[in-house]
Amino acid sequence: MRVTLILILLIIATCCYGSEAGWSQYGIIDIHAHIGTFRGYDLGLETLLENLRRYGVHMALISNIDGANAALLTKNLTETVSNRATEQAVRQYPELLRGLIWAKPESGSPSEVEPFLSHKLENGSPVFVGIKFHPEFNHFSADDPRVDGYLKLCEKYGIPAVFHCGHPGTNSGVEKIYAAARRHPSVSVILYHMGFFGPYEPAITAAKKARANRDALLYLETAQADPDSVIHAIRELGSSYLLFGTDATYYGRDHYAKYQKLIDRLKRDLAPEDFAKVVRGNAEALFHLK
Repeated sequence: MRVTLILILLIIATCCYGSEAGWSQYGIIDIHAHIGTFRGYDLGLETLLENLRRYGVHMALISNIDGANAALLTKNLTETVSNRATEQAVRQYPELLRGLIWAKPESGSPSEVEPFLSHKLENGSPVFVGIKFHPEFNHFSADDPRVDGYLKLCEKYGIPAVFHCGHPGTNSGVEKIYAAARRHPSVSVILYHMGFFGPYEPAITAAKKARANRDALLYLETAQADPDSVIHAIRELGSSYLLFGTDATYYGRDHYAKYQKLIDRLKRDLAPEDFAKVVRGNAEALFHLK
C-alpha cells in the first residue's frame, strides 16, 4: 500500500512540475543570464539562483544589466561599478555563476574593464569568461570602431564576445556584428537570440557564410527562439554552432519553464552527442569552463 502511495505521489509531482527535475542530469550551462534591475522584469539574483537550483541548471553566465542605458528602465551604471557587482555575485556563488563583462563602448573604455579579466576565484578559475555587448541598450552600432578595443581584449585573453542580435538594419543587426567579427577573425562571436524574436534566417545565413569564407567565427544562441527555428539552425550549421542560452530571468520566477519545450525537442531530435554539445559542451569549449 505504501509503495502504491509513493508511486501515485511521484506521478502527481511529474504532472504538476513536468520534467524540470531531470535537467540536472544534463549539466546544462545557460550562457545568457543577468543580474541587476530592469523596470518591469524580475532579474534579481535570488530569482536567478532559485531558477537554477529548481531546474538543476549546472551554471549560468551573468552580465549586469545595470550597465544598460535604457531610459527610465535601467540604471546606466559605469563599467567599473556594474562589473564589480557581477564579480561580487560570482565570488558569492562560484559553483553556479561566471561573469561576462558588460561593455559600454559609447562611454567606457577597454582599459576600464581589462583589470577584471585577470581576476581569479580561489580555485584559479577566472571570474569573467567573456565580454557582453548590447548595441541597442547602449546606443552604438555593433560595427562601431570603438568596439574594436574590446574585441582585442577578447583576442588577448582568448575569450568570446557575445552580442545582443536584433533585426537587420538596427544597431544590433547581424550584418553589423558580422562586420565587426571579420575585423577580429580569431574571436568567437556569439549572436544572442540569433535575431531577437526573429527573423532568424539572417543570423543563420551569416553564420553559414562566415564558416564558408573562414572570415569570422560566428555562433548562435537560443534565447527566446522557438524550438522549430533552433532545430532548423542546427540542421543548417551543425550542433557545434549552437549554444543554449535563455536570457534569464526574462520570464521571472518560472523562467526555465518557458524552455522545457526546447529542451524536450532538442533531446528528442538530436543524437545524444549533439544534444550534449548544444546544452553544455560548446559552452565548456568556448568559455573554457572545464
